[in-house]
Amino acid sequence: MVERHPIKYLAPAWFAVVMGTGGLGNILYLWQPHFSLGEILGIAFAAIGALIYCIVLGPWILRWTKYFPYACRDLNHPLTGNFFVTMPVGTTIIGTNIYLIWSNYLSESLTYALMFVLWIIAIIGVTFFTFYTTFRFMRVEETPQPEMVNFSWIMAPIANMALSLLGNPLLGLTIKVQPAWSISVLLVNTALFGIGFFLFIFISAIVFVRLANHPLPPSATIPSFGIFLSAAGLAVSGIVDTAKNAYHLELLPSTALADLMGVATWGFGFWIVGIIAIISIFKIRTEGIPFTMGWWAYIFPLAAYTIASQKIADIYMSKLALGYTAFLTVILILLWIYTFVNTVRGVISGQLFTGTPIPEKSAHASNLKG
Repeated sequence: MVERHPIKYLAPAWFAVVMGTGGLGNILYLWQPHFSLGEILGIAFAAIGALIYCIVLGPWILRWTKYFPYACRDLNHPLTGNFFVTMPVGTTIIGTNIYLIWSNYLSESLTYALMFVLWIIAIIGVTFFTFYTTFRFMRVEETPQPEMVNFSWIMAPIANMALSLLGNPLLGLTIKVQPAWSISVLLVNTALFGIGFFLFIFISAIVFVRLANHPLPPSATIPSFGIFLSAAGLAVSGIVDTAKNAYHLELLPSTALADLMGVATWGFGFWIVGIIAIISIFKIRTEGIPFTMGWWAYIFPLAAYTIASQKIADIYMSKLALGYTAFLTVILILLWIYTFVNTVRGVISGQLFTGTPIPEKSAHASNLKG
């Protein structure tokens, strides 16, 4: 039996809406020198992202307290469980909005305090869900079915890499506000990036083996291919921004080599964009891709890669990179509009809040275990 309930069946991926919307806000805000509406649109998207974060946070917490068995069921699902980490990553994106946009209306000390608190919350959340989800798929006694293996498995590694989006701007402010903490923040940032980067290599290898030995995943999970792109975008930002901070701390004589490494990773992202487009178009033409909350897996990864492309264009003052970034931005806006409109429709119709109830005996057993 299928029923509707906005709390019981709240999808863990809801914070991906915050990630994609806030990320797009940052991108548009950075287009100010070339696009007169960039500032207004950037502020608008950042505000929408913050509003959605506040709206979703309450039900997300309530689900853990009042409907714990349903949260546990999702957390232990081989696909759904991977998206719980979107909550701390969404928190990270709110922090980046504060740094880039809202800091213009806040004092430096308040900006730093808010960023620091959100960074700590994000680290705690990402660390917990990383250990839990990686242990979960290591402890399973049966080999997962091919349809249960896709790029959602790399969400935890991606989350660790995403922390640098906030961690590096925070480090830049720390150098000014609390210079004695600078090296500690640098070490934490770099360690977390390393955890994400190496876990990404290991886990994505499993996913590629699955793709090489089995047909493409079911159509409903095709948007998860987008998550693969976020690795390239986050790696570029992590490498470039960490090197810049290390240079300011006089730990590196130059950022030139790191910038070139960023370009190489950015180039890999071009292939990822192309292969995702080919697979998605193929599936749309042959089977169609039904709309689910999974469509937001297209948005944030493309936003992360677009931000990385903006950094490359800014470093090298390249018209080619700038034109490519503009193309990515247009595609991102169109995808966001389509996904957001369908999300609103799903909320109004209640289709995004449907699920199967847990039998009372099973729910009682889950509460005892919890």
